[in-house]
Amino acid sequence: MKQKITMAVHGGEVFRLAAEAGIEPEKIIDFSANINPLGLPPGVFKVMQEGLKTLAHYPEIGAESLRSCIAQRHRLSEENVVVGNGSSALIYLLARVLKPQKALIWAPTFTEYERALRQAQCRVTNLMSWDPEKTIFLEEIIKSSIAAQPDLVFICNPNNPTGILQSIAELEQIISAYQKAGIICVLDEAFIDFVGAKVSFAARVDDFDNLIVLRSLTKIYALAGLRCGYLLSGRSINCLLSRFLEPWSINSLALKAAIAALENDQDFIQQTIPFVSEQRNYLYRELQEINFLTPFPAHANYILAKLRNRENGINKGDDVRSYLFSQEKILIRLCGDYVGLDQSYLRFAVKGEEENHKLIKALQRFQATL
Repeated sequence: MKQKITMAVHGGEVFRLAAEAGIEPEKIIDFSANINPLGLPPGVFKVMQEGLKTLAHYPEIGAESLRSCIAQRHRLSEENVVVGNGSSALIYLLARVLKPQKALIWAPTFTEYERALRQAQCRVTNLMSWDPEKTIFLEEIIKSSIAAQPDLVFICNPNNPTGILQSIAELEQIISAYQKAGIICVLDEAFIDFVGAKVSFAARVDDFDNLIVLRSLTKIYALAGLRCGYLLSGRSINCLLSRFLEPWSINSLALKAAIAALENDQDFIQQTIPFVSEQRNYLYRELQEINFLTPFPAHANYILAKLRNRENGINKGDDVRSYLFSQEKILIRLCGDYVGLDQSYLRFAVKGEEENHKLIKALQRFQATL
């Protein structure tokens, strides 16, 4: 008898699930992890191959060349940049170093914020900033969050998993209000590259002494397995964080791959944004035709959907997920671990045209079984 397959809390646990199912990882179509469907930028694979020759040597102790490359990208100083083993590692660094007594999270959102804060013995408040049944006004969210008197606030933009995007004007309003209240704002822009640089607030870190911007290099450049991310902040915060960052926080292959990607991504990004937008629109239209799902409009490379209230025998998202994985080898993300959501919420990554078509056809076949 085969061992029962236990699905991931996070998306993307392809290797574990493949082993439990007794299949090759390549057989799984992974819609649970939100990675660029176009793959690596030009030249990155070759640089990594060449980097294998230098594995006997330690990487740069402070990732100086990558910090310089990132600073040039954002027209900031290297003193504004901290790099780490993925943006998730930097979230834990922030909690460990800043030691907030009380923090607030705009929910529903990425679950690692709360895990990192609670490890640092921080009291956490989740403030619902999205409700599919009603409009929650920005002024209301700002007022309520300041009233909670947190030391630090986490905001994800575009948000994971809802795909909601705050505009530059809205971010200005939010961060200015927090600055006056003495609240540090951590703005996670892990998926901002799928929308475009014009909606990023990263260039403003010198204008706000309470602003920290998180960025990921693994999603837009399809480097999730290497782990590489960075944060941008004013020099006072940066100086504090840098003192507690472990040496060799980036391995040599990740360092070389990230630099190669940043230096060769102009055309790549210009191809990615319209491609993802087109495929996201396709998925959204087709998901609207699936009679047991209600998808929500999104700005990122994923779409959140909710099971409709129907007498169709579907009690929870696991019914859909189990069918897709067992019958179609398609892996999707259940969202029951997000604060404010439950197992009736599903998230679908935007992948390539062929994979997206297979997902819709699989959902249609599942619909036919109801």
